[in-house]
Amino acid sequence: MIVETDGYIELVQYLTAQLPLFEQSKKGVETADYSLRELFEEQLAQKIMAVCQQQDIPQEVRLDVVREADAVLYDLEEVLSSVLENKPTPEQEQFVDEFIGLVKNLFDDKIHQTISA
Repeated sequence: MIVETDGYIELVQYLTAQLPLFEQSKKGVETADYSLRELFEEQLAQKIMAVCQQQDIPQEVRLDVVREADAVLYDLEEVLSSVLENKPTPEQEQFVDEFIGLVKNLFDDKIHQTISA
């Protein structure tokens, strides 16, 4: 669905380019009570539920969306494996929110293309 598209590949490359944001140790900066892994999982789950609720799609497509979301999470874990247990800073949280929003946009666009075809 989306993980083999050029848009998704560019998005993963963008994430990779932003690794310094996650690898910096921020002394004295307030961090969250949860890990980056939990933040990514929560944000992705919320966006995927929104995709499924906002679109009138058959159950089969919903299952494809969930499978793709699992693949996205796997890719995120691969790219960010060394920092996933860190507590995110506000700047990192903002990045995650924007990044997962872009992933949602890819899903929305692909579903719209599928329904329109």
